Amino acid sequence: LGEIMAAEVLYRKYRPQKFSEVAGQEPIMRTLRNAVASRKVSHAYLFSGPRGTGKTSTGRLLAKAANCRDSQEGEPCNKCDSCLAFTQGRAMDLVELDAASNRGIDAIKDLRERVGYAPGSAEFKVYILDEAHMLTTEASNALLKTLEEPPPHVIFVLATTEPHKIPATIGSRCQRFDFRRIPLEAAVDRLAYVCEQEKIECPREALELIARSATGSMRDAINMLEQVVDYHGRELSVETVQSGLGLTGDARSSDLARLVLQGDLGGGLALIASVRDDGLDLRQFQREVVSYLRQLLLVAAGADSALSLTKEQTKEMKKLLEGVIKEQVVQALRAFGQVDVRADPLSSLPLEMALAECVLARQAAEAKAQAAPSPVVERREAAPARPPVVAPTPVSDERQTPRTSSRRQATPAGSAAPGVTEAPESPADAKDAGPERAAEPVSVPAEVSEMQAKWQEVYQLTRKINFKAGALLNSGCSITGIDDGVVTFGFRHEPLVEKMNSGEGGAYLQALREAVQKVLDASYDVRCVYDPQASSARPASAGSGGHLVQAARELGARVVRGGDKGEMG
Repeated sequence: LGEIMAAEVLYRKYRPQKFSEVAGQEPIMRTLRNAVASRKVSHAYLFSGPRGTGKTSTGRLLAKAANCRDSQEGEPCNKCDSCLAFTQGRAMDLVELDAASNRGIDAIKDLRERVGYAPGSAEFKVYILDEAHMLTTEASNALLKTLEEPPPHVIFVLATTEPHKIPATIGSRCQRFDFRRIPLEAAVDRLAYVCEQEKIECPREALELIARSATGSMRDAINMLEQVVDYHGRELSVETVQSGLGLTGDARSSDLARLVLQGDLGGGLALIASVRDDGLDLRQFQREVVSYLRQLLLVAAGADSALSLTKEQTKEMKKLLEGVIKEQVVQALRAFGQVDVRADPLSSLPLEMALAECVLARQAAEAKAQAAPSPVVERREAAPARPPVVAPTPVSDERQTPRTSSRRQATPAGSAAPGVTEAPESPADAKDAGPERAAEPVSVPAEVSEMQAKWQEVYQLTRKINFKAGALLNSGCSITGIDDGVVTFGFRHEPLVEKMNSGEGGAYLQALREAVQKVLDASYDVRCVYDPQASSARPASAGSGGHLVQAARELGARVVRGGDKGEMG
């Protein structure tokens, strides 16, 4: 039964038996090997680092090497009786304690009594205290004296994933080694060795997928490999590994990145909807989109040599990047990298919001670049075509002053040369000047203006009551009117209106209504409508202004303050 279990549990079967077999921790292994070779092993060590990086295995190796009777340059021989006893787990002089379940002072007092006993057959008695940060304050204080001056035949190894929780009085009495996450290449090499020993056929690309999914933990990587083998057998491929690990491996991740950079909002929303309806893991899908965008950024920066891409893949990415500036890739990478789907892994709204943010920011930048000259410039250029007319002698100051004041309000500053007054416009001229007059500032009712001043309070309170409702208010939404006790919210994007009105059976509207009533301290109802002219009502202060203003800032835009309201230029 023991042999069967050893064959099934690969990470235990392939625990490192020499310092050289520990993947990705070469500096630490060299230091310990030299200490064993020179017989200068310390009395206490502190091994810290993420899970699965070899802390406990290194403690066992240190115990075996320190007691080896025929060590070779610090490496255990794995042949003498002492080495065999440690390898087979029957060495009486290796004591492993779990501080999570033996964290009290009574357990440490018992440990202090046992420390005084001489080792049975080995030269050193080694105590490995796993998860040492779990010890109580009293237990840590009880361990201090023994840890500082233990008997000469005792070695302490403290292992922890949270070194900042270890008391400084204990840490200062140990030699500390910080284990890092296993590098990708080292993890793949170790997995390839396991596959070779177990007669498993698996391409290196599939092993890289496993190593990436393990995020630097060798134990997790070997467990994942065993999981895939149990499901698909010993002949693996990239597709079977993706299926066994639950990775989407979906080409739609790269398709979504392409649609983002092309500014196709409708196509991107439809693609996200299809991913959601197919039941794929949206968190994994997001990670794959971010990974592909990162590859695009490296290719755009000329650093594609850092990626393991084929010539065809590199060529395809460079073709996709034609006409795309690096800032757009960075914007997309930032937007999708900040997506948080943990609150509701089944909701596609965070991905849709990130897509809309990127596409609308691109459209705003393109509109700015392709915008026609301002009305002031047009009128200055057109001025020679209309002969100037000398103003008639004013009948009285009272009649001339209001007329001059009215023209100054309707005409942009600097549109006519000093001392020259344009002739009154004919009906045809007035018709042609329609777009100019449409651009004049529109007065905002005092009640609406007062409500807009409290927008931030409404937004924050709505977000606190219902996070999703607050997210919908965060993009292209503003207060457009107040009539008969009803506050109207205009949304620039029609899909957001539909979500706001029907989301969670009316819970979004109820959250907004409750927020408005609390902020205004009065009974108001709310209504959400589609308004293409609506703009973000968030304050345009430094570092704010909504997703679109912030995106435009990052693309190089600046905020220009007009006469009575700010506008982006």
